[in-house]
Amino acid sequence: MYFRDIVGQHSLREKLAHSYKQGRLGHAILFDGKEGYGTLPLALALARYIVCNNPGHDDSCGVCPACKKFDKLIHPDVHFVFPVINKKGKETISDSFIDEWRRFVRSSPYSSYFQWIKTIASESKQGGIFKDESDSINRKLSLKSFESQYKIVIIWSTDKMNDSAANKILKILEEPPDNTFFFLTTAHSEQILPTIRSRTQIVNVGPIDASDIENFLVENKAVPRDVAHKLALFSDGDLEAALDYIDRREEFAQNTRHFADFINHAKSQNYAELLAFIEGEFSKNRTRQTEFLQYALHLVRQQLHATHGLLERAETLTQNNPLPPLSYTEARQVYELLQKAIVHIERNLNAKIVLLDTAIKLGKILV
Repeated sequence: MYFRDIVGQHSLREKLAHSYKQGRLGHAILFDGKEGYGTLPLALALARYIVCNNPGHDDSCGVCPACKKFDKLIHPDVHFVFPVINKKGKETISDSFIDEWRRFVRSSPYSSYFQWIKTIASESKQGGIFKDESDSINRKLSLKSFESQYKIVIIWSTDKMNDSAANKILKILEEPPDNTFFFLTTAHSEQILPTIRSRTQIVNVGPIDASDIENFLVENKAVPRDVAHKLALFSDGDLEAALDYIDRREEFAQNTRHFADFINHAKSQNYAELLAFIEGEFSKNRTRQTEFLQYALHLVRQQLHATHGLLERAETLTQNNPLPPLSYTEARQVYELLQKAIVHIERNLNAKIVLLDTAIKLGKILV
């Protein structure tokens, strides 16, 4: 990943390269934003720029030995930390899954934590960064760098650290080895220890401009311009969401039907039927539950745009949005309700209870 390969984020790219060249780059940077906004691509491009043998004004050279190794994510001075699972025959450290990780990142650097877990396990598995990982990092950083002046540790989905790992990594951040950079990414910075956040230089990564997503889809995915335009608007600045929709159109349509049923059961206040619906459609698959709620958030935004003239109905992607017209206040209440449900499910609360509680509160808003 080069700076030039990153979709959008033009000012951030320039700022990061300039900060490094001017010697103003902090030893620990936290890229805070959704994966689909490009947090990992930014960290990768910056790491490549630092280890490149002949960096240009605003990007890596692409031809030196360091860049060639980085193409394969095998540069010996760049280390990766990411969530893993308990799996027979593998240690619970990133190195045990590094081959799968390299393939995953090279094919889809904007993909989410959930897509990564689905790559290495069943959808119902929960990944984490465990205490053995911090010991592995300490061992690596105790060695001299092999080729570059700097050693770099990229920690992806930092919010998935358990307390033991977080406390040990905090000690490393408090007393970092010389010539070492830490690049952390997160889509949920509120779940990271405040003491870790306070020791990092926070880079807020916002949504990608719709025009940049549209151009990327047209030029790289052969998507017709009119469809790319709608996808870019629908994705709300999240490139992963736009790419996901291309391949999963029918699944998203199914989520629309499920949301319609969810709303109808909630409004009827027949909680026995509502509970049966939740148990039947979503079972114990947390990934499916979360994706359903995330799609519902899209529908809330879409309905608000269409109702209040922020977006013409002809521009919307999904027909027959099941939501009734909402005031701005009601839409905000629904949006916050769904967001809170996603956070609770991601934190391993009982999903059935979370969905039931969400539906009951939703019904009260819509009545």
